[in-house]
Amino acid sequence: MSFKVKYYLMVRFLLENNEFCKKCAKCCFNTEMILTRSDITRLESKGYREFYRKCYGFYRLTNISGRCVFLSSGNLCLVYEDRPLGCRAYPLVYDEECGVTLDLECPLTDEVSCEDLFKGIRLLEFLLREVELTYNYKINWDLFEKSATKLLSKCIS
Repeated sequence: MSFKVKYYLMVRFLLENNEFCKKCAKCCFNTEMILTRSDITRLESKGYREFYRKCYGFYRLTNISGRCVFLSSGNLCLVYEDRPLGCRAYPLVYDEECGVTLDLECPLTDEVSCEDLFKGIRLLEFLLREVELTYNYKINWDLFEKSATKLLSKCIS
């Protein structure tokens, strides 16, 4: 088993058992989620097509009437088990100016545990390394490290 597969399996369960998160879907409206090569390959291998578009140099999830293409009419994710890495890391996001941060629009931001923060930061790092490979895009790793350390400081007392 390759490192990539092992790493994916290790971080696969970030916030996955949270029933509120599974039903909220706030992050699935007007999404700008960037997809990596592995996201596209994984979803295409499941038979999905035409779920992404190229925008500002990145492949992103398609929205239909302001909703993620994979969001059901009952606000459930149709690809939850195979959802993109960025969806798995959410509400952790990487902002080019602020670095690693929690999206304050997520109703669960205040409930993210230290364990989930650690897992999420590892997953976000994995995702960003894949973004670099997929798009030949340079991540500011100093900013990533400083902002992740600051975010984790509440967990290390």
